[in-house]
Amino acid sequence: MNARSLTGRFDQFESWICNVNPDVIAITESWTNDKILDSELSLPGYTMFRKDRPGNREGGGVLLYIRSILKPFEVSPSTGFPEQVWCGISDSSGRDFYLGVCYRTPTDNIFGSGNHEVLRELLTEIGGSDKHFILIGDFNYSFRKWPIANDMDAPTTEAQQFVECLDDNFFTQHVTFPTRKNAILDLIITDKPDMVQNLEDLGAFDKSDHTALLWTTSVRTVTEKSSRQVFDYSKADITGMKMKLQTIDWQQLFGTLSVEDCWSVFKQSIHDLELQYVPVKFVRPAKPKPIWMSHKALKAVKRRHKVYRKYKDRDHPACKRAESGIRCSA
Repeated sequence: MNARSLTGRFDQFESWICNVNPDVIAITESWTNDKILDSELSLPGYTMFRKDRPGNREGGGVLLYIRSILKPFEVSPSTGFPEQVWCGISDSSGRDFYLGVCYRTPTDNIFGSGNHEVLRELLTEIGGSDKHFILIGDFNYSFRKWPIANDMDAPTTEAQQFVECLDDNFFTQHVTFPTRKNAILDLIITDKPDMVQNLEDLGAFDKSDHTALLWTTSVRTVTEKSSRQVFDYSKADITGMKMKLQTIDWQQLFGTLSVEDCWSVFKQSIHDLELQYVPVKFVRPAKPKPIWMSHKALKAVKRRHKVYRKYKDRDHPACKRAESGIRCSA
C-alpha cells in the first residue's frame, strides 16, 4: 500500500485495515520521521517495523506490520539500501520466511544515482540467503506491461538491468496490472513462482494515487487457541443460587472483620456460587475495530470495498457514492 503522509490520515487507515483484516501490511511513502512516536502508528494485534527516510529528510519511509501471533523478528540485510525494512517469521517446521518492504525514490539528488545498483545488490543478497521471501515495494521503474518481452519494453536502462537481476536470481514478479495511472510501479517479488495467489486491486487508499494490493500467501503455521472461558448466565440456575444465598448467615460470617475483609469474604462466596450454579462456555474474541469507529462507519467502509471490486474505477458514479458514504458515516 502506498500511503503518503499516513500520519495525517491514521483513522482512515485503521478503518481500512479493520475491513480488510490482513496478516501483513506493507506501506511505502509513509512520510514518518523521528518526531512521530511508534505509539502514534501502532495497530492493536500487530507488531510494527519502521524505517524513516535517513537524514530526517521529508518524504519516503516504509512501514511493515505483522500480526503479532506470528511472532515476527527483525531481519537486517547487510546491503545498505536506504529505505527498506525486513522481518522474519518461522513456519511450523522451524524454517524462517522473510518479508520486506522498500521504496526506491526516483529523485537522484536524495541518495544519488547509485541507488539502482544498491537495489540490485540487495536483491542478490536476499536471493543468496537460502530463505523464502516476499519483497513488496514501490520501485518507480514505470513498466507499461509485465513481463517485458524485450529490451525495448523497459522504460530505462536501469529498469532493464533491474529485470535482468530478477532473471539472474530466478525471482518472480507478480504484479501485471497498473498500480498508478498506466504504469506498474508497485511490485511483489518472490523467490518461488507459486508464493502469491489471488492477487487483486483494492483501489487507492484515501487520496493516494497508487492502488492498494491484496493477495494470499500460504505459510505453514501452528494455530494457537485464542478462546476464553466465561460464565454462561443464560443457562444459570438462578433459583438454586437464590435459595443458597438465603441460607447464609452474613452477620455470623462477617463477625468483627474489617470492611476490606468483609468484601473479600463476600466476593469469594459469590464466586463459589457461580462455580456451583452457573455453567461455563468458551468464546472467541470478536474481530477488533478501532474504538472510535461506529458500526455504521465500518459498514460503509465494507460497502466501499465491495463496490470498487465490482467496477474497478474510482471515477464510476457508484464508487463516488460509496466514498461519499464513508465520509458521512465517519
